[in-house]
Order: sequence, then structure tokens, then C-alpha cells
Amino acid sequence: MLNLRFLTKDLKVSRRKIIALTLLISGTLAWFFLLSGYLYDIFTNMTPTEPLWKNYFNIGQGLFYGFAIFSAVIGGFIGKNINRRKLLITWILLGTFSTLLTVFFHGLIFLIISSSLLGISLGLGLPISMAFLGDCTVVEERARISGLIILATFLIAFIGKLVVRTLSLELSAALVLFALIRLMSFSALAIEKCDARQIKIEAQVPKVAYRDFLYYLFPWVMFCIAAGLAINLIPATLEYASAVSLGNNLRFISIAIFGVISGIVADRIGRKPPIIIGLIMLGFSFALLGFSMSYSSVVIYLVTSGIAWGLFFVIFLAVPGDLSISGSREKCYAVGYTLPLGILFALSTIPGWAIFSNSSSSISQLFSLILFLSIVPILLAKETLPREKVHDRQMKEHLENIERLIKENKE
Repeated sequence: MLNLRFLTKDLKVSRRKIIALTLLISGTLAWFFLLSGYLYDIFTNMTPTEPLWKNYFNIGQGLFYGFAIFSAVIGGFIGKNINRRKLLITWILLGTFSTLLTVFFHGLIFLIISSSLLGISLGLGLPISMAFLGDCTVVEERARISGLIILATFLIAFIGKLVVRTLSLELSAALVLFALIRLMSFSALAIEKCDARQIKIEAQVPKVAYRDFLYYLFPWVMFCIAAGLAINLIPATLEYASAVSLGNNLRFISIAIFGVISGIVADRIGRKPPIIIGLIMLGFSFALLGFSMSYSSVVIYLVTSGIAWGLFFVIFLAVPGDLSISGSREKCYAVGYTLPLGILFALSTIPGWAIFSNSSSSISQLFSLILFLSIVPILLAKETLPREKVHDRQMKEHLENIERLIKENKE
């Protein structure tokens, strides 16, 4: 059995809260990553007799991401003023119901309704659940707990994909499975109340925190733009489809493993090193993709980008909590995750590889340059892990080593 004691050792947060946080957020994110891979099948299956089903797929996808963005903004701004627990219950049940709705109902009207509800059930409670992470954790432990959440997210998603393929599940059965995974978040509310704290905010977020938030947000946005467009560089042939399938499976594993590593590193030496490493890795992988397009380079790109995604996912679960205070965190998480969703929505309208077929090398080089330049704002940003926390950890570990040596010498 996987031993994660090194991740939870000496944490101030109770295990009860850690389990609740992990179930609440990872159940939702795993549901989203699984569902996003089946959107084409879902929306085309809902309009099988329509002559313009491809256009209807674009409508469904647009509504899904559009309502996700809109509802995340709404959730971010109303989250502190309403009962958090009641909203989370409604959000989780809506996600489960809207997933099952796509199984039993068909036609254009239900495509519009279900895609809109799916978007709302993704975005509405996401900033609130992530703000709960920020409220429950202290800065020197936030990245490690975020790493646990990302590990759980992609293990669940990987197992979900494995079950679908191993059992050769049809779309309807796969959607029922995804609904059950979405319902998993409900168990978090049985473990922990997740009530909104009644906090009187005496201090205001300093203006410098907003500036630093923008410094951190810029490379995250550039990363999403580059990674979102990069898939269009890969030719849409059977050979490369096989490479993409293998690479995506390995990518899920890479995200899970390096999410944990990112959490450990970020709590020991700071948030900035994992971001810089992720930007450099993705920059070089883009360069490789443009220099030599082959089965191997596509797999290497997808695995490398998975490592970078693992580093980024954890850091951007932690940083909005680091730079905000209770009562304002919902807004920070709404902006931090709404903007990438907006980019994903915009990129989904790109028709495909044909656009880049004559200039894939130059496009790759441009992406690489943008990612390397994105390191500059990170260097300008303030490190959100206080140096005294790093020194305290080092001193504690040093004293523990001395005590161990003394004990060994006595024996």
C-alpha cells in the first residue's frame, strides 16, 4: 500500500481535514479531467440524428466552458456571503445530476441544458472549495497538502480511464462511473462540516499582494496558452493518435508523481523553483516537438508536459492561499482558475493541426521563447513562503539529526 507518511508528518492540520480537503477537491477535478476527454462523444451522442452535429458539439463545448467561467466568477464573489456547506452540497449534487442527464436525454434542447449545467457544476463551487483549502492550512504546509490533492486527483482519473478501457464500457456506463466519482466529493461533507467561518476581517490585503499575484498569474496563463495550442501541432493521423493515447496515460502518472514532489519542494525551499523548472521543461519540450515531429517526440512531449503540469497544479493551488486572507480567498481562486478556463474555452475553437501544418517549427520556437520570458515575472515576484519558515524547518531537522546521532552513540 502507498505510504504517504512522509507527506503528512508533523502537519498542523488534522488528518480529518486533510482527507476532507482531498476528497472535496480531487473528486471534482478528477471528474472534470475524465469528462473533458469525452465531451466530443457526449455532445455528438446527444444529437445523433442531427445533420449539423459538429456545430452542435461546438455549441455544447462553448456553453460548458462559458458557464464554468461565469459560475466560477459568481461563486468567487458570493462565496463568503452564503452558507458554504449548503452551496457545496448543491454544487456536488448538481454535478452528479447533470452528468447522468447526458445519459438519459437527447436532442438539441437537452444538449443546451446539460452542457450549461455541467459548466455550472464545475465552476460554481471550485473557488469556495479551494478557499477552504487556504483557510484550513498554514503557509509552510499548504503545498504539501496541495500535492496530496493532485496525487489523488490523477490517480482517481487514471483508475477511471483504466476501468473504462479494461471493461470496454460504453459511453452511458462510463458516464455513470464519472457521476459516482463526482459524488465522491460528497463524502468530504460527512467527514468535515466545511462551514464558512464567520471572520471579522480587520486587515486588508496589501496592494503589493495583488501585484505579486499578477506576477505569478502571468506565467500560468502563458503556460496554459502554449500547452493548449501545442496539441494542434501534432498531426491528426493514426500513428500520432497512438502516440497521443500512450502519452496522455503517462502524462496522468507524471502529473500525480511530480505533483507530490512539487509540494515537498515548495514547502521546503519556496514556490518559485518549481514554476521556473516547469517553464524550462515545457519550453525545451516544445523545441523538441518543432525540431523533430515523430512518435517518440510526441510521447516525450506529453510526458514532459505532464511533469510541468504536476509542478504547476500544486503551486497554483497554494499561491492564491498564500497571497490572500480569509474572506478574500474565493476571489483569488476564482481569478486564478477562471482565467485558464477562459483560455481553454478560446483555444477549443481552433480547428486543428491544419492551421499549423506549414509552420509547426516556428510556432514551437515561439512557444518556447514565450515560456522562457515568462520566468522574468517570477523572478520579480515575492516568494510567498517566508524565509523564517524555511529556517525554522531546517533548524528543526538539524536538531532531530543531532538527537538521533546522540541516541545512536549511546546505544
